[in-house]
Amino acid sequence: MNSPTNAGFGPVLAVRSLLSALTVPYWIAGGWAIDLAVGRVTREHADVDIMLLERDEHALRTDLTEVDVQLIGRDGQRGRWPAGRRLLAGPGPGRPRPLIGADRLVLHSENLPLPTEVLLASAVGASWVYYRGARCISRPLADITRNRDGIPFLAPEVVLLFKSRSESGKDQRDVETALPVLSAEQRSWLQDTLEHLPRGQTAPVPRR
Repeated sequence: MNSPTNAGFGPVLAVRSLLSALTVPYWIAGGWAIDLAVGRVTREHADVDIMLLERDEHALRTDLTEVDVQLIGRDGQRGRWPAGRRLLAGPGPGRPRPLIGADRLVLHSENLPLPTEVLLASAVGASWVYYRGARCISRPLADITRNRDGIPFLAPEVVLLFKSRSESGKDQRDVETALPVLSAEQRSWLQDTLEHLPRGQTAPVPRR
């Protein structure tokens, strides 16, 4: 497979360089994670998604002092992230369901060729947790972590779980791109997880 250093992964490499000051873990997510899994850039990208644990959100302020962290509100208005303002990862026990078009954080820097959006995730101890409806999905953080040339990224089967409700063309292309690189174990986990969710997947995920 090609290395990100010579295969058109410039925006992701720029994010890796910018986030080298982070003292907490992060993961490249979304379509770029799929491209890292297969080892080549498979489509155009408008931005870069990174996943950060909600409990580590503070590091965006304390570690990335030279980065412009902007808040995009539900109304689409963009502005500086107010001091003391915290965002939540999503639904969970004792939490209200987030509103559609919830506030988002985006990183901007002259060293980033593409906007970088921060996706917050929940964790309990050393395990990632994700709620959809009444179901809670949990896996060790180590199991959802992949790495290519020093770039941490989200395991492709987890990315496909996030994309399973989408009917957009780019997300369906990501599904088609990722399926061939999934192991039988990864496909089995994804299939079993989707079968037990309140909403079904929008693309088939064969076990073999």
